[in-house]
Amino acid sequence: MKKKSIKDIAQDLGVSKTTVSFVLNKKGDEKNISKKTQKMILDYIKKVGYQPNQIAKSLKNGTTNTIGYLVPDISNPFYAKIGRTIEDLLWEKGYHLIIGSTDEKKEKEERLLNMFLNRQVDGLIIASCFIKGEVLKSLSEHNFPMVFFDREDPGCLANYILVENKTPMKEAIQKTIDKGAKKIGLLSITPDVYSLKLRIDGYKQALLDNGLEYDQNLLRIVDHNRIKESAQKELKYLIEAGVEVVVFTNNQITATAIWLMNMLYPEKVKEITFVSFDNLDIFDYSMPKVISIAQPIDSIAKQSVEILAEVIKSKKIKNTRIELKPKLIVR
Repeated sequence: MKKKSIKDIAQDLGVSKTTVSFVLNKKGDEKNISKKTQKMILDYIKKVGYQPNQIAKSLKNGTTNTIGYLVPDISNPFYAKIGRTIEDLLWEKGYHLIIGSTDEKKEKEERLLNMFLNRQVDGLIIASCFIKGEVLKSLSEHNFPMVFFDREDPGCLANYILVENKTPMKEAIQKTIDKGAKKIGLLSITPDVYSLKLRIDGYKQALLDNGLEYDQNLLRIVDHNRIKESAQKELKYLIEAGVEVVVFTNNQITATAIWLMNMLYPEKVKEITFVSFDNLDIFDYSMPKVISIAQPIDSIAKQSVEILAEVIKSKKIKNTRIELKPKLIVR
């Protein structure tokens, strides 16, 4: 007979893996799991002869002074800089940071979350690609200390540290329209992510406010699994379509497009303006010129750490939503 796992037990009983883990770790009362549910789980594991192992202890019995930091791509300077600042701030509070990259994949995100829990982290700071995923939903239901940043799901109450997206994007594009631009394209990855959707909405609103036609063919999606190849294809489409401005929903695509422009279209680098949500130091001297929206990295990191530390200390979920204002840099 196949040995039962926590996942099997959870599926058999119609409860979450997190609920089973809390009961196994004698945290049922603390996490407000009903006596009936606790008895059902305990009776069942006795019946099937389940033996707890390391995975069964994925939720902490005590503190480990470690925090999980989970982002789409730690090589992205935006996430890297925030992570470094968070690491310094947590170090001052006696915590260590464990880092993971999800590559915008739901399955990998949930595997990394389970790995973090297996390491018995005390809390999470996360830019999630799937906030309604099974693991995060279960953790939220049991008031596990978490802070989300950069990404939001309006349907989920949680602790969010966010930056205004729609209005700053609209204002940045307005700068190019004021200088006479009329044909404006956009490149984005994962447009279903809520924050990126808002940036795209800002692009559309800027066109609408100025009586410019919104051509859906000029809104191009870059495959995040193959950014260089996909960005080259989509940038080529926009260049051949005669755009005067290219808008990017994050700095990773912008940096790739700068390289592509200089390699493939050197004669056009002075004719086209880039608009980037997120900033990079190279934008100060690169061509094409870049109007960028710089997110307040230090504030994002500080607010994330302060709220997480408070939640860990109080053991109560806060459901705090803080929205910060980015800085517009016109070059």
